[in-house]
Amino acid sequence: MLPVIKKSFVTLVIFLIVPTFLIVIGWQWQPEALNSSSQYLFWLTQMAGMPWALLTCVILPLVFAFCLRITSLRKFIILLIILALSVLVGQGIKSVVKNYTAESRPFVLWIEKSYQVDDDYFYSLPRDERQQIIKQYVYLSPKIPNWLYQHWRNETGYTFPSGHTLFAATWAFLALIFLNFKRHRIIIILMIMWAILIEISRLALGMHHPIDVISGSILAWLIALLTYYCAAKLHLLEE
Repeated sequence: MLPVIKKSFVTLVIFLIVPTFLIVIGWQWQPEALNSSSQYLFWLTQMAGMPWALLTCVILPLVFAFCLRITSLRKFIILLIILALSVLVGQGIKSVVKNYTAESRPFVLWIEKSYQVDDDYFYSLPRDERQQIIKQYVYLSPKIPNWLYQHWRNETGYTFPSGHTLFAATWAFLALIFLNFKRHRIIIILMIMWAILIEISRLALGMHHPIDVISGSILAWLIALLTYYCAAKLHLLEE
């Protein structure tokens, strides 16, 4: 278990570099953070949010089963259950923590500052009324593209921790510790890069503060380690 912890911890540190740097320099999201590549980040971030996350959860277990050379239906079902539980547990913890901490998203704070809409008042409203406020102040804003406005309307909940980062980082850590790096290095590296870009997208699109993605990454790491322990006990991992 110790070698797995050491190997995955190095990857965790990599995940934390960008948000930690932003905290050090005191970065706060503003519309000026948007540029010509922002929409590509938006398309990417969709892979870690509903409904596209469901497709991700169908494809990746098949990739894992292929890489682990699982041919037994019983082992495949056990693998599916373990992977599903790891994702569901993480998202469940995320939902509980979000409601407990009740922290405002960066774009909500921007709306507060730009249009004097109190963020506490915003979050006191039902979901459909929050969407109406976003429409009222953002829909015709020259600073916010329509695709981002639509994304904001669908993401009116609290910010801490980042569920998208948690989702993507969980899969990346699972790939790192489940699969043989020498044999499947390309898949593992691609998944780590994918998760890092998801993390960056959440920051660039005004959806999360740096501390949100840090907490999501750390939680993903802990969940992946627990999942590895369970999978090892059930003899699902490569020799």
